[in-house]
Amino acid sequence: MMNSSDPSQQMDLPALTKGLSLCVGILVLICCIVFMSSSGTYISVVVGFETMLFTIIQLVIETQAPESVIENIRSSLPVLLSAPSQIFLSILICLFLFAMYGFGIAMAIIVLATVALNIYIANTYPDAMPQRYAYPDSATSDLEGHDSTPYATKVGGATLEPPVGQYSGYAQPPQQHAPSTADL
Repeated sequence: MMNSSDPSQQMDLPALTKGLSLCVGILVLICCIVFMSSSGTYISVVVGFETMLFTIIQLVIETQAPESVIENIRSSLPVLLSAPSQIFLSILICLFLFAMYGFGIAMAIIVLATVALNIYIANTYPDAMPQRYAYPDSATSDLEGHDSTPYATKVGGATLEPPVGQYSGYAQPPQQHAPSTADL
C-alpha cells in the first residue's frame, strides 16, 4: 500500500506519460510501415510517409533529442514547440491513421487516448509541461538584459540600432493623409 504523504513512494506520472507517448509514437511508425507495405498504392505511400514525418517530429520534440535538431525546429517552425500545436499535430496524425484500416484505426484511438491523458497530466501537474516544451535559457537570454532601444537587434553579440531620427523610441512613422479636393 502506498502512502501518499511519502514523496519517495509516489509515481512520477508526467514521466510515465512521456514514456507512454514514446511507445505510442513507435507503434504509429510501425503502423505506417505496415500500411505502406500492405497497400502498395502511391497514395498509401504518401500518406504513410507524411504520417511518419509528423510522428518523427513529435518524437524528437518529446524526447528533447539532439540539440541541433531542436534548434533547427526552433528556428524554422517555433510554433511546433508549444503544447497546443503538439495537440493539433496529434489530431492530424489521428486523421491520417483513421485512413489506415484496422490497425490504423486502433492506433488513432490509442493516440487520442494518449492526447487526453497528456491534457489531463498538463492540467494536474502544470510544472511538468513547461519542462517538456520550454525554451532553453539561450532562447530568452537575448530578451533579458536587452538595452532600452526598442528597435535594436542583436546579431552575433553586436547591437544594430536603427538610424537616428527614424522610428526612434516609440514614435510612430509620419502619417500620410489622403489628398483632398483642396489639394488639387
